[in-house]
Amino acid sequence: MTRRLAQWVTSWPRSTVATAAVLAILGAWLGMFHLALDSDTDSLIAPERPFMQEYRAWQKEFGDLEGVVIAVDAKGDTPDRTKAAEAAVDALAAKLEVLDEKFVRSWSAWIAPDEQWRLASWAASDAELKAMAAEADAIADVARGNVAAHPVVVAALSATRPREYLRAPGGKLLFVEAMPVKDFSLLDPVGEPIAAIRAAVDAVRAEHPTVEIGVTGKPVLQHDEMATANRDMAVASAISLAIITVLFIAVFRGVRRPLLAVLAFAIATGWTYGAATLLVGHLNLLSTVFMLVLVGAGLDYGVHVVSRYGEFRKTHDAREATALAIRHVGPGTLAGAAGSAAVFLGAIFTDFGGLRELGVIAGAGLILCALAMVTVLPALLVLLDGGEASKPTTAATVVAEPDPAAGKERAPFRVQIATACVPIIACLLFIPAGLRFESNLLELQSPQLESVQWERRIFADSASASWFAASQATTIDEVAAFHARAKDRPEILRTESILDVIPRETAERAALRAKVAGAGADLGDQMPSPDAPAAVRAAWLIWQGASLPMRDVLPEAIAPRTISPNGVFMVRYLPKEDAWEEEPLARFVDAVRAVDPSATGVPVTQLESIRDMRDAFIETSLWAVIAVTIIAAISFRALMPALLATATVVAGVGMTIGLLPILGSHLNLANFFAIPMLVGLGIDSAIHIIHRYRDDPGDAAPTIRAVAFTALTTAIGFGALVFAEHRGMRSLGIAMAVGSVACMYVACIVLTTILEWSRRRRAARA
Repeated sequence: MTRRLAQWVTSWPRSTVATAAVLAILGAWLGMFHLALDSDTDSLIAPERPFMQEYRAWQKEFGDLEGVVIAVDAKGDTPDRTKAAEAAVDALAAKLEVLDEKFVRSWSAWIAPDEQWRLASWAASDAELKAMAAEADAIADVARGNVAAHPVVVAALSATRPREYLRAPGGKLLFVEAMPVKDFSLLDPVGEPIAAIRAAVDAVRAEHPTVEIGVTGKPVLQHDEMATANRDMAVASAISLAIITVLFIAVFRGVRRPLLAVLAFAIATGWTYGAATLLVGHLNLLSTVFMLVLVGAGLDYGVHVVSRYGEFRKTHDAREATALAIRHVGPGTLAGAAGSAAVFLGAIFTDFGGLRELGVIAGAGLILCALAMVTVLPALLVLLDGGEASKPTTAATVVAEPDPAAGKERAPFRVQIATACVPIIACLLFIPAGLRFESNLLELQSPQLESVQWERRIFADSASASWFAASQATTIDEVAAFHARAKDRPEILRTESILDVIPRETAERAALRAKVAGAGADLGDQMPSPDAPAAVRAAWLIWQGASLPMRDVLPEAIAPRTISPNGVFMVRYLPKEDAWEEEPLARFVDAVRAVDPSATGVPVTQLESIRDMRDAFIETSLWAVIAVTIIAAISFRALMPALLATATVVAGVGMTIGLLPILGSHLNLANFFAIPMLVGLGIDSAIHIIHRYRDDPGDAAPTIRAVAFTALTTAIGFGALVFAEHRGMRSLGIAMAVGSVACMYVACIVLTTILEWSRRRRAARA
């Protein structure tokens, strides 16, 4: 096949480049105008997962409840400090009120006096409601404006009711909650709203320097994480591509050929964007990193082509050198790319949706990069690296077989192999420590982020008020049953529902409230003017509340989290322990499911997605080993060299896992896919070296140097992330950089020593 491919490319180089360029332009156009962005983190989870279906159903019932949390710390318990904090909340509310509707959909900071009066007939105790019903006629009369006839009622209704500021039970922080407008078609769906909210907070900070104000909440944490990670990845990709290009030029002592490889890589990138549009149709928060994969690995295929082309170019013209390079490097390049792609495509069989899409796009991209490097790059070399120049020499290209006895002064090969394996064995001893899996997502973010710091402060103040699981109930009795069962679970700090606001509804209470409503049947829907006496407004609000359904009387700060527009009740469960840690989170979710097996919420989806990701790591790692072994066997048409290639990769990955804890890093939810990636990328090196020893055993040094260089470029491509602010990205950079060097060591030192030993044994026997 590669012979025919070489003949086609060298015979029709202009057609090859022109066709490739047109397809690249088409792919870039598809990517630019038709490749959508889905930045909803929930889209990372496979929609067919049962826990995700329950979560989506709950969201559909109650709407989006993931808002921005603004916390205000009075920095003290004195009345003056409290007033200063309340004044800051009032200022924040005023700023949010005037924000454009395209930024903030709704906000809440307190329960206003009017809301308290409207809720009065529902929130009153049984005794208070009986007294209210007994004075129903008087309340209605005062609402009509007749205040002189009912001095006792007027006195009670004239009492000033202060605002009830939002704070968690037992907590000291005051809260303002804002629901930003979200556009998930943008890479950052809440970027502009959060920027507007933070500008408002900054202005209030300047006006109220005696209090501390912080912004956090799930949308803010995700926004900050994405901004940090994207900035780190963009900088790392640009720096690594520049460094790799410079190294490419330096190592190969020229500018033209490396730049032609970069041009072929750019064409492959255009193809990949088109493939991503056609195969998936959108990018999610995880699959956006596919370019980092291509920069770290896709350009490596061109290194082998340029390296082998340079060897043949010494004795052949450009066209013949290109054909020979394709024939000799093509099989290894395509087999290595197939192995790497198979690793990524194996993610299709996992339950983690975000990884599936990354697998499809990155797998397709690696195959397309390999195709570009064995077609477009050779065609460019024919056109731009000497054309039809005659052969500088007709010397034979066959290298004489070295004398098997040569090099006897060196240590025996068995000693060399044993010595080379010492670092591997030493690293393997640390594998038990390296297999620890860190699943705390908050620990992956930069500790310098304000949102991360305030998330911790909120947990310390009110046991993570931003985390809750939820049940749905159709009746008050069902709500009460959930409350009762939750009291027996020590993992649940507290349960919140409509019963925290309104006593359990009974027929007697409904009848008493109907009496209050009936007494003012002639009152209109027009609320008394602001200039009316306070008692008149309060009486009218009490009558209105008694006349309205339960949900309509609830304050805006309470209603969305208690009753849906369809009348379904929500019961919220808050964790007692730090729910960012997996073990406490698992205990909390188990406790909630013991109360209600159908309970859902962010803690449930978080725990299940963590488990899905860990399972995906194990499954893809096992699949990677199996897949690369099969592909290597097909490439070599023999089992033993395939097993040797796989053993090389496994040893390199084992060294990586052992080295990570020594470097203060562990596998986590950001870097776990580095292991199967190293399997896929490492097999490429082993295949190239073994192919070279099978084809030209006497002169494998150029291929070994090319493998070492490609490992170095991969280490640089990902290693630039070592300086990332995002700790998850930094850990990925460490894992890939260390893994690339470890795999290079095993391939270029251990594997080549074994192959050389085997070659000399065969030569001696011959």
